[in-house]
Amino acid sequence: MTEQEVQQLVDRVETFMIERVLPAEELNHEQLTKGERWDYSPIVAQLRREAKEQGLRLFPVDPSLGGLGLNLVEFAPIAERINWSNMGPDIFNCYSGTISNINTLSRYGSEAVKEQFLRPLLAGEARSTISITERDVPSSDPTELKFSIRRDGDHYVLNGRKSWATGAMHAKCTAILVLGATDPDAPRHQRHSLVVVPKGAPGLTLERLETVMGFDDAPFGHCDLIFDDVRVPVENRLGDEGAGFAIIQETLGLGRIQLGMGAVGAAERAMMEMCSWVEKRVIGGRPLVERGVVTDAIARSRIEIDQARAFIMHTARLIQEKGARGARSEVAQAKVLAPDMALRVIDRAMQFHGGAGLSWSTPLAELWAHQRAVRIGEGADEVHREVVARLELESQRRRRKAYQD
Repeated sequence: MTEQEVQQLVDRVETFMIERVLPAEELNHEQLTKGERWDYSPIVAQLRREAKEQGLRLFPVDPSLGGLGLNLVEFAPIAERINWSNMGPDIFNCYSGTISNINTLSRYGSEAVKEQFLRPLLAGEARSTISITERDVPSSDPTELKFSIRRDGDHYVLNGRKSWATGAMHAKCTAILVLGATDPDAPRHQRHSLVVVPKGAPGLTLERLETVMGFDDAPFGHCDLIFDDVRVPVENRLGDEGAGFAIIQETLGLGRIQLGMGAVGAAERAMMEMCSWVEKRVIGGRPLVERGVVTDAIARSRIEIDQARAFIMHTARLIQEKGARGARSEVAQAKVLAPDMALRVIDRAMQFHGGAGLSWSTPLAELWAHQRAVRIGEGADEVHREVVARLELESQRRRRKAYQD
């Protein structure tokens, strides 16, 4: 696409969000509360159809798969806008997990896997989840995962418990990508393989629905998956045996940019809500907007949002030029910076709204809970800062050595 065509696409997405998605949030919540909680509400199902009819979907997916083929830099402003609402990404079939799983299935899946799992995902007829986390293993070191994937002839047999499988509760979730140990005695980064399991496979049960700050995140949900001698064909393996960890790492570049811009989008939505509220709210005979503490918060928020956006765009360009490995420090920095910024901005908006900011009267509480989960779910800040520090120390050593030589 030309730069002009990309901008026109961004404008179309923005218009769709403002005119169709944001006004539907309250109705979506009402329908989920009164109806089926683990499937799309009628209004979201309708909006998904409308977006598909308008060609507003699968923005970063290769055109050969039915996507629009946007690169990281082109997709970033769209990722920001669709995250003005927590239900936005899924309306455009662009939830971060969906995009990552599409890329993995298309790149590493057999023809049978593509037909069974990828085709419905691309069409928007199904959802998927990826299951990595184990309750007794620190997520900051996935090389220690103990979940067993044992080969038995032409099948793999899966045993163990996985936790926090986001989206597994959804009625339309049909595919579960599972990372487990196929050779526990192999080198740390070659122990694990990735296989795709049908959600309805015999021996697979869902338990322990988790909440995030009190939200059950319906219709997606987070739950434990119990595997009791679950058998899948060997052809359900994605990539080579022992390559699971490397495959997972490949998804980080796009995923981190999408989640980073998602945090920017959430903060922008909080800014919209904050500015609208303080201009109409009167306390003690004075509009809130006339108080210095309010204008200071608005100014701080604008500075922080724009700083985060600029850095994430810088990181996106680096990834395109050097690959995700060549931008390891920047990717780690973006992961720490983006949700932290969003939480500060959303918190300010919540504070000015008072009790309304803690309830379903605004989207703020839900946005805050989601960003707090992202801050943990994408790896602890402490781990990412350690990566940044290690890379910085290496860079400074090289610099000193160059001058000494």
